[in-house]
Amino acid sequence: MKVGDLVKFPYVNGHTRDINHRYAVYLGEAFIVREDGVVVENHKVLLRGDMQPTIVDKGLVRWMEVVE
Repeated sequence: MKVGDLVKFPYVNGHTRDINHRYAVYLGEAFIVREDGVVVENHKVLLRGDMQPTIVDKGLVRWMEVVE
C-alpha cells in the first residue's frame, strides 16, 4: 500500500462502526512521539465524505483492502 491508494475497510467489528464498509484515500504513516519517548505507529486516511483525515491504529492496516 502506498500514499494515494484508494482503500476499502470491510466490516472489522462493532467498535469500528465509523469506518466499517467505507472507502478512503491512504495518506501514509502518522507517528506520535509521546512525552516519555515512546513512538506510536498510526496511519492517516481520508474517509470518503469526510473533510478531516482520520488516524487509525496500525492494527487496522491489515484490514485495508487496496481497490484496483
